[in-house]
Amino acid sequence: MTDDTRYERLNEYLKAHSDEAQAESEKEQRQTEEDFQKLAAALAEGRCSMCGQLVSHFSEKKPCLHWLLKPNGFKKKHFPLLYERYDFHRINWYVRWVANTAAPLKNINDLVEDRAATKFIEETIRYKNLEWSFSCSHGDRTGHAGTHAGAMPHYHFQMTVDGHVVINYSGFHIPFSDHDEFVFAVKAGKVEVLQHHPGRGAGMQALFDSTTPEGLIDHMTNVESEADSAFNVSTMIFAGEGSKLSGDDLAALI
Repeated sequence: MTDDTRYERLNEYLKAHSDEAQAESEKEQRQTEEDFQKLAAALAEGRCSMCGQLVSHFSEKKPCLHWLLKPNGFKKKHFPLLYERYDFHRINWYVRWVANTAAPLKNINDLVEDRAATKFIEETIRYKNLEWSFSCSHGDRTGHAGTHAGAMPHYHFQMTVDGHVVINYSGFHIPFSDHDEFVFAVKAGKVEVLQHHPGRGAGMQALFDSTTPEGLIDHMTNVESEADSAFNVSTMIFAGEGSKLSGDDLAALI
């Protein structure tokens, strides 16, 4: 069965059970919000909401996503223990949630206009002194035929601490899971009844998808500390060609 046929059948099923699908979606949204609040509360206490341990705790025998917060002992060689257990979207959404506990949106650069034309995925997420980056070229998306490590559709991952690389892009070719492929299909609109929403994992792209630059300006307010700001706005004033601006003119504009 081809993917197109599979999604056609799924669309038919969901349309025939739209009430159940809506109820399940609302249930999932409530659970997601509850999970985010638990993560934020636990993180504020220095704990992991998933395993219950301190985020500084590390044990090779108990892989957990809080390893991405770089507890002592976690090294590049341990990363496969994570991606073999958690797929792309689970890892990606975890670090998005963590970043958004510090400041919503601004720490997640997933802007389409910043993405290279050769990339299917290109985004960087920051939290305190940590930075996680995800990359997938269009070649990575289909897999590199004739290769060993990258033959399957895959992505690359980089992690830095204080600017120092802990996991480098070239270190691993991380395969996408069946669940990843389903989420990609939903994002692409192949599942008509389901719509993808970033929710608590929203980044800068979600903001620009929901408003205009003018709309952002209209609703901005000043903050006392630059560290608490989501945007840094500046104004540039140019004199007309062949003319000059006087100090009085500038003072009047200000």
